Amino acid sequence: MFLLFATLLSVALSGNGLNVQSQMLLMPYPKSLAFNYLGTTSLIATSTVKMSLSSNCQNDINCLAFMQSNFNHTITYPLQVQSGIKDFRISLFSVIDIPHITPGSTTTLSTINIYLTAPIYFPTLKIGIDEDYQLSATSSGVTITASNAYGARHGLETLIQLFRPLESKSGSFAISQLPITISDSPRFKWRGLMLDCARNPLSKETFVKVINSLAAVKANVLHLHLTDGQTFVFESKEYPNLSAKGAYDQNKVLTQKFLQQLSEYGRSRGVIVYPEIDIPAHAASWNLGYPGVVADCWSTIKTWRYGENIPALNPTNDTTFKILEALFQRELPNVFGNDYVHIGGDEMVMTAWEDAVEYSDIQKWMSANGISTLLGLESYFNKYAQDKVMASGKTPVAWEEVYKKGNADKSTIVEVWSDISLLKKAVDDGYKAIWSAGFYLDMQRPLASQSEHHMWVWTNRDFYANDPTSSFTAAELENVLGGEGCSWHESVDDANVIERIFQRYNAIAERLWSAKSMTNAESLEVRADYVRCLGQRRGFMRSAGPLYASYCQLPEEK
Repeated sequence: MFLLFATLLSVALSGNGLNVQSQMLLMPYPKSLAFNYLGTTSLIATSTVKMSLSSNCQNDINCLAFMQSNFNHTITYPLQVQSGIKDFRISLFSVIDIPHITPGSTTTLSTINIYLTAPIYFPTLKIGIDEDYQLSATSSGVTITASNAYGARHGLETLIQLFRPLESKSGSFAISQLPITISDSPRFKWRGLMLDCARNPLSKETFVKVINSLAAVKANVLHLHLTDGQTFVFESKEYPNLSAKGAYDQNKVLTQKFLQQLSEYGRSRGVIVYPEIDIPAHAASWNLGYPGVVADCWSTIKTWRYGENIPALNPTNDTTFKILEALFQRELPNVFGNDYVHIGGDEMVMTAWEDAVEYSDIQKWMSANGISTLLGLESYFNKYAQDKVMASGKTPVAWEEVYKKGNADKSTIVEVWSDISLLKKAVDDGYKAIWSAGFYLDMQRPLASQSEHHMWVWTNRDFYANDPTSSFTAAELENVLGGEGCSWHESVDDANVIERIFQRYNAIAERLWSAKSMTNAESLEVRADYVRCLGQRRGFMRSAGPLYASYCQLPEEK
């Protein structure tokens, strides 16, 4: 009883303004930050504040368009919709509320100065480009300095968090606690989210909201899990029946035109969008459009829970490998235009072949191709897919099984999703790797070693504590690109997808961006609820709930 009481007491104190004492309401928290705590010297601005760009970007039509779009998205529009709004609160009791500073000495902020300093100031968006920025806010004004436009974009997301509405002067906002000096860069290069598109349909608007939400917390990767046993929602031009017969509704098929537009929109917000088509298992839906390309094991699995996930590709059907070549070598690389294609490779259950109607033919095919075991057959599929991705000039990504079973090419990025010990093994073997183990947004226990929480939302703290690289050597860290939260959607659709992800993704975002010394979950919860409030006001986190009691007035409630 005492332990239960102690646990509940600890949580009851969450959302206390004392948890962010001597901190600013910023998330993810910057690498280096200095400010005048509770200082009343302030800058005052309205939504008419302008941007002044360094001449290199100002005179480059593409860089200029990028920065204008992001300034409007990140500064102008958010200030417009928050005009006349009440400030975010976490309590009616001032002793535990966040600070609400009444400006003393004030200066009008009319222009935000942005300087891009690198010779390549508007690079192609890739993993590993500079994302650093410096932000200075003094009584003389605001300056953002960055190597390139993507770092400057991060600086703008930090800046909008500094503006607090002045309830005494409708339409005005204050940046207080001056002077403020921020120097910031990410801890990890790859800060992502996997979105399951194949279990329940998602609207096109949802994908845009997800990208905007990721950008708001400085995440830079969106991984689209486009197919599974249930449905095949990627439009293949070469094999159109895959989605024509493999989707519930043709209006929910993700067309190549839409995915090209989505990938381009992602780049405009600093987010790389890349695809996954999962093979050789999780392939039942393929057979609806092209009968025979999946081995028929339904007599065994029809009563299994999640039985649709079991059927695997049939190597004896010539069309099987033609589809794989079309998808992995041509269509996926060309549609998305980014550097990565995920081949899946997880959860191959050998029953899918052993109990298949075609098993005797599969054995003959294996013998003719010098394959002696079903593990060898699995490896054949995985190697084939990797080869096709590499032939397109792209880099394969694969789930951990492909590495664990010894058939990951050295150029393949290993995604560790289950056995976290494999992260260290993979990087020690010279592989680049990311981890999603412990970042599963659908689970009540993100890691098996963790206890189940009284409230599901408290898994936020598990995500925040999930730092398997904290003891890695510098050489090992060179091979850890970062991580991904995984949002699997057996119980998710448009009605709850933003809630499921962005009530708690904040912890993953900060773990992957901020210093490993940032471990205070109570502080995170206060700062995350504030940033979630901004996301709600900006329109893209509308259904994401709070982590704790707070007050966030929305524009329509003024």
